[in-house]
Amino acid sequence: MLLVRLLRTCLVCLTIGLAGLSQPVRADPVDLSLDEARALARQALQTGAFQAAREIAAALLQIDPADRAALIVLAAAEPPLGRPAQGRMAGMRAWRLSTTSLQKFEAARLTALAAAEESRFTLSQFWLRRAAAHAPDAALLAQTGRDYQLVRAQNPVAIAVQLSFSPSTNINGGAESRFNIIEGLPFVGLLSGDAQALSGVVAIADLRLRYRLHQSAESLTEVGGQLIHRAVWMSSEARAIAPTSSNADFAASQSEISLSHWRKVGQAGLGATLSYGAKWSGELRDFTYVRPVLEATIPLNDALRLNLSGFVEQRDNVVPGRAANQIRGVSVGSTWTRDGGALLGGQLSWLTSDSVTPNLRSDAMTAQMFYVPARRLGPATLQFSLGASLADYAEYAVIFPVPGGRQDRSVFGSVDIALPDYSYAGFAPVVTLGARRVDSNVGRFDSSEVSMRIGFRSTF
Repeated sequence: MLLVRLLRTCLVCLTIGLAGLSQPVRADPVDLSLDEARALARQALQTGAFQAAREIAAALLQIDPADRAALIVLAAAEPPLGRPAQGRMAGMRAWRLSTTSLQKFEAARLTALAAAEESRFTLSQFWLRRAAAHAPDAALLAQTGRDYQLVRAQNPVAIAVQLSFSPSTNINGGAESRFNIIEGLPFVGLLSGDAQALSGVVAIADLRLRYRLHQSAESLTEVGGQLIHRAVWMSSEARAIAPTSSNADFAASQSEISLSHWRKVGQAGLGATLSYGAKWSGELRDFTYVRPVLEATIPLNDALRLNLSGFVEQRDNVVPGRAANQIRGVSVGSTWTRDGGALLGGQLSWLTSDSVTPNLRSDAMTAQMFYVPARRLGPATLQFSLGASLADYAEYAVIFPVPGGRQDRSVFGSVDIALPDYSYAGFAPVVTLGARRVDSNVGRFDSSEVSMRIGFRSTF
């Protein structure tokens, strides 16, 4: 049973030292010093005499309510006696009295165990992350990570938070030049400052919540929610180029709720998700949307997996002309686990946009691949990605129709550098170096960007 396994792990890992204590618990009344009573309580706990350990710890706490050693014994003894809430509260009190990392590790793990026994799995995960922040060595950190995964598997609630900061040469997707040169047309336009590439810093906060409604060996049904906010800080150079613009003009937000169902069919997995959400640009809501998605994952052999997906997104525009009315897309991809553990993957996708506004009607093809080496480079784990896309706006016009329409050709790539050995509470720093280049026959859309994103990734 999960909780029994966690209890055993706690009792092995915790520093409730019993060295040199070989005398059995005696039934006759004896006079003991406080240290001898603490040692006797630990011995009773080690031998499974939880009731005796609890009574001794309770007596010690009558003398000194801030006796941390007694609280630790109580935190370990209460859950197997059917009193996990009392064990959790004792563990929390012991945490507050802890002064060293080892003491905090000990108290946090016992508190996590008691919370799991109460079926308060999210709280248990919180305390396991606290324990991970104070793990005395790599082995106990790895054990805490495995325990976290066990608790997470029991928890119907899943919460994920991502926060990143990215210095960028192009925070707004602006043009490289102030001149809008259009191939095939005899005039040159001048772009406003906010349409040109602006440098600065982008911060993105992404909060995701899932609740498992039903799970079996063959199926999984969940409801979910997501909130994303993108904040921007313009550089002084950007403010000089676009003096009438503010940081809020380039902010963006998205909210979404969803219902998803996955089912195993033979060796394959089939999934369907229905989402409803809204997007904002700056402080103005652009549109709401409904998006059904169908997905399939098909293992071709032990190392090769095929992924298929398709969606239709129907948008209800608040401001006509700011977004396409319907987006449709399909993709096919695969992942290949090579001998030695390296991972190679690729994806081809097609996207089409329909709109009442001709300039927003487009078709796009994108190809991308990624590679994750099996070995580290020093303390870092790496991931490389590379891609290219072609977007065609057949009816694009700038006063006059653009001859042949507008075509945007993009190339992009990134390198993720994660440092798992420098994690805190199970979160490791990740640096992503990225670059993108867009060449278009309409000068407004010629752009380039170099960025460095700094964020954190869970190690378990």
